Amino acid sequence: MTEQPIQDWVKRLKNGDRSVFDALYDATKTHVYYTVLVILKDVSLTEDIMQDTYLKMLENIHRYQPKKPFKAWLGTIAKNLAINAYHKQKREHSMPEDAEDYLLPKSESTSEKRYYLQELMRVLNPEEKEVIIRYVILEEKHKDIAKAMHKPLGTITWMYQNALKKLRKEAGENHEE
Repeated sequence: MTEQPIQDWVKRLKNGDRSVFDALYDATKTHVYYTVLVILKDVSLTEDIMQDTYLKMLENIHRYQPKKPFKAWLGTIAKNLAINAYHKQKREHSMPEDAEDYLLPKSESTSEKRYYLQELMRVLNPEEKEVIIRYVILEEKHKDIAKAMHKPLGTITWMYQNALKKLRKEAGENHEE
């Protein structure tokens, strides 16, 4: 979706027109969801942080400046809330890093595709996962990913290619089983 309808909805929202919230939510929810999921790796907590993100957005909509794309501004709110939740969770549930993968509850409602994708993604490090999700699912450009992750464009391109190689190798191994 182009940025223009989003900017129009944001302008109306800033003027107190709450009727555009659903349209704005539908246009941005995927971006927010995967921004948070990359950090938390927990579907249930991600949904909670999504709600918090939109509440905080509504509280602070008057601070938004149209110079920056709205999705980026909203993504920053989501990212900050997710990082805070991650640190809080880590303090509350201190456990060895390698235990995290098998202790986190798996959602029974996930489809086989999601499960398969999760299995593939386990071979990637957190930064590679973030690059893949941002590029493939959120459809961000490499230069925007580089800016968001504070890394050179060449590094992001290399990470993306390296992650693809790992995923292809893992997909080949999974299909042989």
